[in-house]
Amino acid sequence: MSLAIYDIPFNPDLAGLWHVQLNGVPMENFATRVAAIAYAVAQSKLIGAQRGVRVLVSVEGADGIWREFESNAKRPVSGLL
Repeated sequence: MSLAIYDIPFNPDLAGLWHVQLNGVPMENFATRVAAIAYAVAQSKLIGAQRGVRVLVSVEGADGIWREFESNAKRPVSGLL
């Protein structure tokens, strides 16, 4: 099974944008963190519908800790990485 991970940082860049990366590759930029997370969750549902692909959304918290969520974005997944 392959693994795809969307990353969303806590803080924006110097231009005030949040970057979404897929497996370390920049995908899109957003004006708000909420928009970046919504995009990653929506995309993870599309990719996750493919057989043999597990998709996680990794979100950096205010404490600097990255937490992984499945496409339902309900609760962090533990013990995966």
